[in-house]
Amino acid sequence: MNTNINIDAVMKCCETNGWEVRADRQGKDVIFEFCKFTPAGQDFGFSTSMKGNCIDSLADDIEDYYEGLDPDYEASLWIGKDGHGRRGAPYHIKDIVADMEKAEEMVYRLLEAIRGIA
Repeated sequence: MNTNINIDAVMKCCETNGWEVRADRQGKDVIFEFCKFTPAGQDFGFSTSMKGNCIDSLADDIEDYYEGLDPDYEASLWIGKDGHGRRGAPYHIKDIVADMEKAEEMVYRLLEAIRGIA
């Protein structure tokens, strides 16, 4: 399926699902930046692109990001030299990992919502 969709429909879907979203048209493509706070209050975000107005290309790009997302690695970025959370991350490592697993779930739910547009 190769469904054409407008940017406003994508933005409305994302905002309805609790994401802040920005879109920047670059030629025939659109770069989307998605931002949302995790349950523990960490600022989480990522960027994807949509080729032309093809919602399937956006869904594919989000799916690629989701498949490559590693909660353990993401958690490691928030661990300080003392072995505890830094820059607003939860204090305990297990809580940071759990929060990044929740971030992974947030991305999956966004992917499902984007797929539901078409």
